[in-house]
Order: sequence, then C-alpha cells, then structure tokens
Amino acid sequence: MPAAIWRPTRCAHLLVLALKEVGKPYALGSEGPTEESLKTWDCSELVQHLIAQVGVEKVTDSKGRVTPVEVFDGAGFQWERSRSIPFADAVKLPGALLFVQSKAAYPRKPHNIGHVGISLGNGYLLEARGKAYGVTIGPVRPSFNLACKVRELYTPALLG
Repeated sequence: MPAAIWRPTRCAHLLVLALKEVGKPYALGSEGPTEESLKTWDCSELVQHLIAQVGVEKVTDSKGRVTPVEVFDGAGFQWERSRSIPFADAVKLPGALLFVQSKAAYPRKPHNIGHVGISLGNGYLLEARGKAYGVTIGPVRPSFNLACKVRELYTPALLG
C-alpha cells in the first residue's frame, strides 16, 4: 500500500497568502490594490480577496445557499453565508472566520456584525484591524464573539 501523501488545503494556502498582507494599511471600504503601491484593505474585503486567491469560487452556507465569492463581502453577510461553528472551536481552527457582533457598536450593520478576522489557531488572528493598525496579527480580543468556517477552504488546494 503506498504511503499517504499530504495535500495542503486551500486554507493552508490562504494562510500563507494572508501573512504577505501583514503591515499593509487599512482603508474602510477598500477593495485592495489596483496598483502595487496603493495596497490597502478593510476587514471583509481582505477575507473576500484571500478566499478568491486560493481558488474558491462559491461559498456554501449551513442552509445550502451558494454565494459567488465576487459578492461575498461585508462582515455580516460573510457570517450569514458561511457555516456557523462554536467560537471556542474557531479560535483553535486556522482559517475560521471570527466576527465582532455588537448591537451597541453596530446597530445599523447586518446582524449587528461590524468586523471580521481570520483565525490563525491557538488564540491568534490576522485582521485588517483599523486605520491606526493596518493588517495585523495578534491575540483574539474579547470583542470577538461569533465564528464560522468556509467549508470550501478545507478541500485540497490545487497549486500550480
């Protein structure tokens, strides 16, 4: 019987690409670069961009709804159109999406969700944190309280 071959998931590829974004500036509503010198991100656009970069074309949620990645934007929409998982599991699962839901802070946002980051596992995350910080890595802050995963990230990556 042949030895098992490890095949990296799209999630592993996403995390490698995500690390390259650390240190880039934050801009609310930014959709990323059109020119190399102008790279900026907001939280949900960074997530959307990275998911697309690893070849995910559609995201399937817990209800079986399929969302094209081109419209998978906005933290509340990303949470709604993914598969909810327990928060305690998500902080340990690299690639899980972590959200800040607060009725007081985000009363007009869908589902009162105003921010998203990507779990790196072991209680750390990568996020486009805000104008004063840019794209950072740090411990999961207490304000994060919801989680989901994009099932399609956990399939084998096609690297080429």
